[in-house]
Amino acid sequence: MPYVIDGNNLLGSWGGPQGQDDRRAEVVRRVAAFLRAKGARATLVFDGHPLRPDMETQDLGPLRLRVPPQGTDADTIIREIVDTSDRPAELIVVTSDKALYSYVKTAGATVLRAHEWNALERRLVPRGGASPSGGEKPDREDDVDGWLKRFGDGK
Repeated sequence: MPYVIDGNNLLGSWGGPQGQDDRRAEVVRRVAAFLRAKGARATLVFDGHPLRPDMETQDLGPLRLRVPPQGTDADTIIREIVDTSDRPAELIVVTSDKALYSYVKTAGATVLRAHEWNALERRLVPRGGASPSGGEKPDREDDVDGWLKRFGDGK
């Protein structure tokens, strides 16, 4: 079952941004490690600016990143994903937003609150679960850490 994740809600459950670091790259790494462990796919939706200024959507193997166009929000994108799905009952939406939770549940999707996803992640992925690629470019197309190192957060 594919996941649709409200990245800002997930980040908020971890304490939010820290200083100048918006920590979205950490969310991407942790979600990617979870997906590898589970053999799943996900769309991760963030409010705000894209991780790469020239891309509102990035496909990183099993992980797709989305940032809503200016003037809209992540909840709108998540509702659109659920509404346009051929089989919304096969989606697992991760959000702690009460209105969005009710909306996607009514549409037939499974919903996890951020703390429920965190508990599932802790069982599946040991801390430090993903290690960055040491090469100049990613080893594989779905090497999320390698792509982040190269284009995302500059680490």
